Amino acid sequence: MIDGDTFILENNEKIRLASIDAPELGHDGKPEQYYAEEAREILSKMILNKIVVIDPVETKDHYGRTVGWVYLDNSFVNELMIASGAAFFYFHPNNDPLKQNFLLQTQRKAMPEMKGFWRKIFSLKDFNIKWVGNMRSRRCFRDGSNFSVTIMSRNKVRFSNLGEAFMKGYTPARATMFWPNVTD
Repeated sequence: MIDGDTFILENNEKIRLASIDAPELGHDGKPEQYYAEEAREILSKMILNKIVVIDPVETKDHYGRTVGWVYLDNSFVNELMIASGAAFFYFHPNNDPLKQNFLLQTQRKAMPEMKGFWRKIFSLKDFNIKWVGNMRSRRCFRDGSNFSVTIMSRNKVRFSNLGEAFMKGYTPARATMFWPNVTD
């Protein structure tokens, strides 16, 4: 098991769950993000030593992983990770829009129930400030940041807080460094 959104098959093929993102474990000198170990443990308990079915959405991503929809028996693993609050919906323009909408609906249920990491995320100071989203990428940035002012006006959408952005299917861009570390 690598983390909460990536795992390795017995044949050493790396699989990345499509349209979700989980907190990152510490690597390459970067600190571990909040809830990363828990997300990895949840995925591990769900699929370790079990037979999964992978429906690939693309052959390989830029890290050499197969990206796909993952199923275990009659369960949709991508959905279960979001439902447990161990991952959040992460829009990708080339992925099945019906499956992505389903994952977003799952997130909309998990958030107010404060599943998994959501309680901590809702309590962060930057959660309640204004955010600006890019309609093309579905990533968002703190209002007034260098990144937010470069979004073309026709692609710009404003949110009163980050919860509103998450509910509409936007996620903070990695460059925002929003996600807390384990020590935060």
